Amino acid sequence: MSFQDFMQLFLYAANWNLQLNLLFIGLAVVYLLVTGPYRHKFPGKEPVAVSQKLYFMFAILIANLAVSSPLDLLAHELFSMHMLQMSLLFIVLPPFLWLGIPDWMIRPVIELRGIRPVFRFLTGPIVILFLFNGAISLYHVPIIFDAIMESHFLHYVSHTILLILALCMWWPVVCPVPEWDKTKPLLKLVFIFANGFLLTPACALIMFGDHVLFETYRQMSQLAPILTPLNDQQLGGVIMKIVQELVYISAIGIVFKRWMREQKKEDERDLAELMSRKPVTEE
Repeated sequence: MSFQDFMQLFLYAANWNLQLNLLFIGLAVVYLLVTGPYRHKFPGKEPVAVSQKLYFMFAILIANLAVSSPLDLLAHELFSMHMLQMSLLFIVLPPFLWLGIPDWMIRPVIELRGIRPVFRFLTGPIVILFLFNGAISLYHVPIIFDAIMESHFLHYVSHTILLILALCMWWPVVCPVPEWDKTKPLLKLVFIFANGFLLTPACALIMFGDHVLFETYRQMSQLAPILTPLNDQQLGGVIMKIVQELVYISAIGIVFKRWMREQKKEDERDLAELMSRKPVTEE
């Protein structure tokens, strides 16, 4: 299949999941209504910046591309496309989703009596660091992976769990609710580095393996005959690692920039306070 044929897959309506497309469009419309003309129905709710709305729309676009476009069909034929799908869902989507939802939408949910303690536990940096990366690694154990890919139910459940864990993993980094943002900037940087480190072994095993690990993708796909199953597997590992590095490096840069800006403001406040206390000398 040529690149042109590959792109044409995305032009046929039959290759898209119409129900999910409509669901995502509906979510986008509801979001724009709640944050726009109907915001006055929520007393005390601050206006939502255009940039924040764009973050949410981008998250919706990523979700739609990952699960309701032809990419979802390709993910069942090519391991590399499966890894691209996972990268979009569990690495790219979560931070944009959190950045796009205003705090007054999130706060009433996470403050519910039954949700608050569970959510606080799952978003603890150390807990979620090992939970998320452990779940990703466990998912790619060959016998588990093949069992999941053979069952629509297990596939749905496992991806739902991984998405929840991915959202919890990104919470300490881009927490949109000020009173919940307790992680210091330096610890955020360490947290991101640690996430990249813990995911490396799984990616390395896939990238540098000398044999096909997953029975699901052992047969050569007719969609990409130039790729052997082993090449497809190695490409999948490379795709996930590249996406991970790009997103994590961007997150590190943003966190560091915000840290420096906050530090500068704090230094300016300290200097102003010091100058205000300086005794006035009499002439």
